[in-house]
Amino acid sequence: MTLPLRFIIDGYLIDMSRSEVTGKAGSIKVEPKVLQVLLLLAQNAQQVVSHQQIMEQVWQGSEVVPNALQRCIARLRKVLDDDAKSPRIIATHPKIGYRLMVDVQWQQEQPKQRAVINNPRELKGRWKWIALVVLFMTFGLFFAVFTTSLEPKIKSIKTITHTDSFESEVSYSPNGQYIVFNRQTQSCYSHIWAKNLKTGIESRLSEQAGFYRDTRFTFDGRSIIFTQQKNCDQKAREFEPQSANCWQINSLDFAASLSSPQPAAVRYQCQNQSISRPIALPNHQYAFLQTEHGNSGLIHYNALNQQSDILFAPSALSIYSYDYSPVQSQYAVIGFNPDSEHVLSILNEQGRVLQQHIVTLQKTILPLAQFEIRYSNEGDALLAVNDGTLYHLNLNGELSEYKPLLQNIISVDKHPKNAQVIAITGYKDTDIANVPIYTEHNTPIQSGINQSVQPYKSFARTKSAEKSAKFQPFGDLIAFISERSGNDEVWLWDGAQATQLSDFANNSRIEQLTWSPDGKQIAVVSNGLLKLTDLDGNTQSFNAPVLLEKVAGWHQNSSLLVTATAANARALWALDLKTLQFTPLPIEGVSNTWSTSHTLYFSHLNGKVFRVSLPIDSQAPEYMSALNGKSLVLSQNKFYSYDPTSRYLSMYNLEGELIKQIRPLKPFAWKLSDVKGQHMLLEQVIEVNQDIIELELSYDH
Repeated sequence: MTLPLRFIIDGYLIDMSRSEVTGKAGSIKVEPKVLQVLLLLAQNAQQVVSHQQIMEQVWQGSEVVPNALQRCIARLRKVLDDDAKSPRIIATHPKIGYRLMVDVQWQQEQPKQRAVINNPRELKGRWKWIALVVLFMTFGLFFAVFTTSLEPKIKSIKTITHTDSFESEVSYSPNGQYIVFNRQTQSCYSHIWAKNLKTGIESRLSEQAGFYRDTRFTFDGRSIIFTQQKNCDQKAREFEPQSANCWQINSLDFAASLSSPQPAAVRYQCQNQSISRPIALPNHQYAFLQTEHGNSGLIHYNALNQQSDILFAPSALSIYSYDYSPVQSQYAVIGFNPDSEHVLSILNEQGRVLQQHIVTLQKTILPLAQFEIRYSNEGDALLAVNDGTLYHLNLNGELSEYKPLLQNIISVDKHPKNAQVIAITGYKDTDIANVPIYTEHNTPIQSGINQSVQPYKSFARTKSAEKSAKFQPFGDLIAFISERSGNDEVWLWDGAQATQLSDFANNSRIEQLTWSPDGKQIAVVSNGLLKLTDLDGNTQSFNAPVLLEKVAGWHQNSSLLVTATAANARALWALDLKTLQFTPLPIEGVSNTWSTSHTLYFSHLNGKVFRVSLPIDSQAPEYMSALNGKSLVLSQNKFYSYDPTSRYLSMYNLEGELIKQIRPLKPFAWKLSDVKGQHMLLEQVIEVNQDIIELELSYDH
């Protein structure tokens, strides 16, 4: 006798034909393989079913990932509201198998009988037709349910904060009652705050403001961990070299901090290597990303013996984001391979690769735009944010958008118990100012409604982002990048009027531009391609052997330097403008370059500056400790740099030695873009508008 396809356990109706589980909260679709595991346990209720028996009967010898069964059990526990720590439905027998702890009620389907049967032959014919109709209906239902792709949807949006300050780094507490986040105070300083989502009460947790990032709860909810960067906008007037910067991991006791703000405890001492996204593991263990010279790796740190080990740093990948699932006890790591493809790697706790897939990008996604990833509650999928859009990312690399589409999402964190997601959303308004180098020029503030505070008088101002302004060599124009038309484009300022020069494809993204030495062309990298545009708007594109990231400098007249995201580093390439040949240079981790006729200076992402002699050979780069590569211009054989530590614009010689401090600059006018004669171009932050919202998500047909 064949067992029926419907049965009841603990008040839940399981319908195998529909792949559906119905309980008090309604019906939910469940993957067929998951229900097949439940069916096998139900057929052997109150008995232990071994791992091997389940794998043989459900997967029947097909090749699967090592943790497929554990994922199915985790999914069943969520659907049936079962707790792995205190189970009432499914019991785990370590290293043996699983057992269904409750009784099963099998539902037999009774065929309906006719009151009068006149003709057996007629009955037989009718049953054939009925069977045929039922067969077609079953197939139709199957294809309607199982061939229709699952659609990620945003069902509702709720505003959580809407203040004059801007918030960042938000995450839920393990019980979902609180959120913690950073709230900016001045420049890059912030305090750490908590908010009770039920009462709406906010509490400041940190005693002192600092340069804090990556704020989140520990998995037990007792503490909050975060990174602190030393260099911010400290008020020291004396010169302090960029090498003094460092990163450390701190923690706060959550219960004590709710009562009154607390000082932070240091969990990982200040290091010169950049670290990000620390996650507290059991037994005083930590994981985090560490970056040095452009190379990133996943690090495991034991706070008991203060030992660090590389968990995952393959030479063929440039890692940029990761997360850890306590349910699955595994890591998800994403990075670029040598072909600039996004590779998703799933690792066990020892760093061994369990599965690895290339992420299938949609046409609207920029090829080099990075994903920020967070695990779902069950650890069977990921939430991913890319260029302001929220995606559902399967562990096999399949990507799908949450709709309706929201713009300007910066980061997300999944609610531990339900379908909510907490998110940071917002935008950044940056402008450009043309400022005298040696004299202070105060511009009268105009009164009126909706006036934005400008540290210095902006030119060509909009509420979009303007950046990378450069003076024209042998001319009076200023070129800059603006997204005022909806995409990043090259614009020209003639002193009175801004004019759009380029007209690239939709979703164009440009990091920076550079003029040709004769001032007749402008070079940019847009969506991975190098483009040269003349002053009439005519554009020529160049295909490189790899996807390019940005232009890094124009060396004399014959060589254009560009960067590309290569395996585990930012590689530097040179385009010979005579032969149109791209050549890789033996330097990694490059963010920007400056050059003289005999020397190439370059910076890393952390702002450290190095130099090598030209032509480049096997020589070791020399570290220029006094220079800040995040705000540096070379003009007339002198370096000009704004140091956020001293807040001074300073001048240096080609050896990196301080000639003089020129003048202090105002807060938020933090990036020096170019220098010409007695004037400089500054990028200044006008407004950072970031708020916390809560989204309700669904993922069904």
